[in-house]
Amino acid sequence: MEHKVKDLRSALELLQTMPGQLVETHREVDPHAELAGVYRYVGAGGTVQRPTQEGPAMLFHTIKGHPGAKVAIGVLASRKRVAALLGSRPEDLGKLLYHSVEKPIPPVTVQGEAPCQQVVHRAKDPDFDLYKLVPAPTNTPDDAGPYITLGMCYATHPETGAHDVTIHRLCIQGKDELSIFFTPGARHIGAMAEAAERLGKPLPISISIGVDPAIEIGSCFEPPTTPLGYDELSVAGALRGEPVELCPCVTISERAIANAEYVIEGEVLPHVRVKEDQNSHTGYAMPEFPGYTGPASDQCWLIKVKAVTHRRDLIMQTCIGPSEEHVSMAGIPTEASIYHKPQTIEEMVYHLAAKLVEPFGIAAKEYRRWNGM
Repeated sequence: MEHKVKDLRSALELLQTMPGQLVETHREVDPHAELAGVYRYVGAGGTVQRPTQEGPAMLFHTIKGHPGAKVAIGVLASRKRVAALLGSRPEDLGKLLYHSVEKPIPPVTVQGEAPCQQVVHRAKDPDFDLYKLVPAPTNTPDDAGPYITLGMCYATHPETGAHDVTIHRLCIQGKDELSIFFTPGARHIGAMAEAAERLGKPLPISISIGVDPAIEIGSCFEPPTTPLGYDELSVAGALRGEPVELCPCVTISERAIANAEYVIEGEVLPHVRVKEDQNSHTGYAMPEFPGYTGPASDQCWLIKVKAVTHRRDLIMQTCIGPSEEHVSMAGIPTEASIYHKPQTIEEMVYHLAAKLVEPFGIAAKEYRRWNGM
């Protein structure tokens, strides 16, 4: 019987049926530098010398300081796993994503109790503390702090009403504060935060952690393939053939992914910037996907957290760099974007070919024949 993947839990269940694709351990592991260190050798993924290698995903069942929580890592650190999780063949992933962008299925809002809100912690509660609530790993001793590396940030443009999901570097800065790094001009939610700041308003934002892998892959598209105003949750909907379900947040005017493991609700504050390593003073941020540990930014925006909600028997999901996980998340959407371009570039090449050397013209004609044109 076909195994339907709809969230992180069903994704892990599928990997359990695939020999060599998931390693589980019940031995206690410290999220501060130890968890990533173990995965470095078992998963052959992050914080290792290039070239990175494929290895199994890991599920840590016992996290020091976080009773009852688990941490999954490396879920997408293999093209074979990504293909299985998306119901495709490895060689077809680029085309699959391209066609999903072409035929998006927008998300829908559902009412009633969402799985991600089975347990609710509000920032006004006296014992509220992000450090204790979220088992975010500190991947190396030089990291600025505990990082949320697979948080699906969802927000709405304050002027246009367009909404979108993207992944950003998030570091815990205090019991109710997160820093968020916006690469200038590269992400839609950065533009939304800038618009809200011009209006002198905070930007409500939800951060969903531990979701359907289709959402994680789809969220990594960038302009011009998915311009500002295009909600990448629609790509995930197309990949699954049904809309992603969102639920209203409990403390802010925004929505979150209903079947996420965790959701952090908050507001991006206008006119506030913080230094990423203001607590650790290491001078560094975290291991990045290009293969280096980048410097701590002094221009991170600040999120004031209003609540953390989560499922029972919760599972944190994380990734570390450099790793094959980044190759999957950044590379496969890029393949889809490149696959799209020749549909127009090829026409230009073909018409120019007759004016150039004959061998080039033959090549263009053969390319058309290969594409059934």
